[in-house]
Amino acid sequence: MASDSPIVCPRKVRVLMPPQENESVRLKSTVGSVEYAADALRDVETAQERARLKAGLLPAWYGPAAAVAVIVPSAVRAWSDGKGGQATLVALLVALLAVVVVALLVRAARRGAGVLIDRSWPARLWRSRVALPAVFVAGALAGGLCWFLGASQGTAQLTAFVVFGIGVWVTCLVRNAMIRRTLAELA
Repeated sequence: MASDSPIVCPRKVRVLMPPQENESVRLKSTVGSVEYAADALRDVETAQERARLKAGLLPAWYGPAAAVAVIVPSAVRAWSDGKGGQATLVALLVALLAVVVVALLVRAARRGAGVLIDRSWPARLWRSRVALPAVFVAGALAGGLCWFLGASQGTAQLTAFVVFGIGVWVTCLVRNAMIRRTLAELA
């Protein structure tokens, strides 16, 4: 029986089903992905820590420049004792200039690191909670000893500030050495 109507073939419909995997293979691939993600996260954290440490490194010139910025105003102050108005004005201007120089040194050191980490003053003081008092006590003891041994007030003050300056320099050297050691451990 021939019919005049064309024969229509139904379309084949394919349903995509996930491949049937062995449960242990699927579990292993999930664990591998988790381990990979954990390793990547550790790498990122290590890179962040390395960048933070590098930002904390001070340039080699910073310690001597900070020491000079601490010592010079004291030397000018000792020089100006008993000289009158103009010498006192010069001593005041040099002291103000030293404050500006220290602020510029801090800014230059931060910019030179390439990574700016803004810390509040309390955080900065907390970071130097051991070095700052030690340097201050050493300078005060040196100045007090000079004064006790009969040196003039200007000489005792200059001695104290020289010890302060050297203490700042040594603190910079020690801090950089500690940061470099930590960077070497991270490598």
